[in-house]
Amino acid sequence: MRKIHILGALLMLTAWSSTYTAAGPSTAGRFQVGSAANADVRWTPNPDRGRASTTMSGGRRGTPFAACALDDDRPDPAITLLVPDGGVNLTTEAHPTLSWYIESEGSVDMEFSLSHPDHANAVYEKQVQSETGLVEVTLPDSIALEVGTPYRWTVFVHCEGGEYTIHARSFVERLPAGDVRAAETMSSIERARTYAAQGIWYDALNTLVAFYRQDGEMATLLEIRDLLRQAEAEVPLEIALATES
Repeated sequence: MRKIHILGALLMLTAWSSTYTAAGPSTAGRFQVGSAANADVRWTPNPDRGRASTTMSGGRRGTPFAACALDDDRPDPAITLLVPDGGVNLTTEAHPTLSWYIESEGSVDMEFSLSHPDHANAVYEKQVQSETGLVEVTLPDSIALEVGTPYRWTVFVHCEGGEYTIHARSFVERLPAGDVRAAETMSSIERARTYAAQGIWYDALNTLVAFYRQDGEMATLLEIRDLLRQAEAEVPLEIALATES
């Protein structure tokens, strides 16, 4: 089911350059593209990291997609975290940006929660409201990820007027500084390529998104699209992303 809805997230990417609002309402930009890009940024999971177990309730495996309804045509609302399935995804940042896509027929109240494996209560929570679109939360200065600790992040949505709740979750771990091998002198695409090749998911995605907001070029948008598709192996690369304006 997630392989269908991650395509919806890709259809919203053009809104990021001009109408994007962090952790707030999004305005949908519509576009049509043909064949897949010749992806320059290749995603390679890191075999030595991102597989550590955790003592947090629910184990280490994430559930990056959740929907209030089982009907593929009317999942309202549905959450798709912009992460590869399973495991602990990596960052070099103390305050990374974490992204998801919400699909709904109206505005949705959500709760973002970040949990430390050694703490009973969440270390950070944020209330978020958005219509259909992409949502980002950047951790504040007061919340710095500890190196080598797999934090769990979760997005909760109340269904049917609050009668029940769904959630999607994933994990983020900060790498030691000595493990970072992406030079600041590199171009944005080169840095994204380097991060992706090392299995540093959040930095690869966020570098591309930041660059797209600056240049607004379709080539950068296609790199983001292909990176997300590579992380979701069940999505055939030949699927064309198209929607009516």
